[in-house]
Amino acid sequence: MIYVDANAIVYLLHDVRPKSDQVIDALSRSNQAYTSLRTIEETSYILIRIYLGKHYGIKGIHKIREIINQKGLGFIKDELKAMRGLLSEYNIIVLQDRAEVSEIHETMIKYSLLPGDAIIALTCRHYGIDTILTFDEDFKRIPWLKVIP
Repeated sequence: MIYVDANAIVYLLHDVRPKSDQVIDALSRSNQAYTSLRTIEETSYILIRIYLGKHYGIKGIHKIREIINQKGLGFIKDELKAMRGLLSEYNIIVLQDRAEVSEIHETMIKYSLLPGDAIIALTCRHYGIDTILTFDEDFKRIPWLKVIP
């Protein structure tokens, strides 16, 4: 069982080689892959940032919100559909996040993690997932997770 992090999904969606090849290899060797709503949210936001950066040169959250207010989010519809297709193609099951507020804060402090990563680590522990497919080095500080590739 492996947990698929946002960066692995984005690299696969955008065919960023050699990382996308590493993601495909890891998914093909896994008997079951999971992600969570937290990661779906993060991936969706990253896709919005990439699109707006590429097409408008926009990076900051205030400018991103400005463009969304002006143009809506229709521009990202195909990317979101592609993400859902990828989840289906690789049979990646989307789990509910599982963490208590106090656990999140303790994990953040103990392992020097941002809140979202703490939630992911705790969700993995809750579901008994011991491997995470990510290019985020921060997860290497989590004793209950093996980081691949």
